[in-house]
Amino acid sequence: MRVLVPAGSAVIGRRTPLDESETHHLRVRRAGEDENVEVLDGAGLSGSGVLVRAGAKWLVEIRSAERRPSQPELTLAVAAGDRERFTWMAEKAVELSVTRLVPLETARTAGVASRIRLSHIQKLRRVVLEATKQCGAVWAPALEEPVSVSEFLAGTLIGSGWLADPEGAAAAADLDDTPLTILVGPEGGFSAEEREAILGAGYRPVALGLNTLRFETAALAAAAIASSARLRGRHG
Repeated sequence: MRVLVPAGSAVIGRRTPLDESETHHLRVRRAGEDENVEVLDGAGLSGSGVLVRAGAKWLVEIRSAERRPSQPELTLAVAAGDRERFTWMAEKAVELSVTRLVPLETARTAGVASRIRLSHIQKLRRVVLEATKQCGAVWAPALEEPVSVSEFLAGTLIGSGWLADPEGAAAAADLDDTPLTILVGPEGGFSAEEREAILGAGYRPVALGLNTLRFETAALAAAAIASSARLRGRHG
C-alpha cells in the first residue's frame, strides 16, 4: 500500500500525520496499525514506514527515505476547453512522466462554459497527486494556473518546442534529455494569430497520428511519443 505525506514533511524516525484524504483511503482499505506502507510525497520522496493510529487519525512512522532526482523536463501546455476531459488527461500524463501541466486559455476556449478555470486548480492538483500515488511516481507534475497563449509564449522557450499539428512532420525517433515543451490546441485548433505567434516563438509543427485527434488524445500521444523517443535516445 502507498500513502502520501505532505511534501517535505518526512523525517526518518518521526511520525508524520496523514491528511483527511489519506485517512479516508486507509479507512476504506481497512488498514491496520503497524502495517508496512510505501511513502511518497510527490516531490521526490521515496520511502517506507509503518502506520500508527492516533484516535480517529492516522500517522506514518518513517523508517527509510530518499530523495530521487526529477525526470527530464516535459511540459504539456494544453487548451483547456473541457474540464472533465482535461482532468482525465492530467491523470494519464502523470504515468507518462510529464513534469509540468499548463492549461491554456485560447481564442476558441474563451467562451466554453466547461473550460478549466482558476477555481478548479486546487482540486485538480489533488487529482494529480492521487494519480502519482497510484502509479508509484515519485514526482508529481507541477500544475500551473490557466494562462493565455500570449502569456505563456512571453516566457523563454528552454530546450525544444513542439506544436501538435496534423500538417507537421513526424517527431524525431530519438531524443535526449533536453527540456521539451509541447503545445496542444483546442478542437478547431489554435487561431491563425495564435499559430503564427507559436511558430514565431520557435515551436516546430509535429504530427502525432494519421487522424484528427481530440485535445486530450493529442496531449497523451505527444507525451508518449516523447517518452519513448527519450528511452531510445538513452538505450539505442
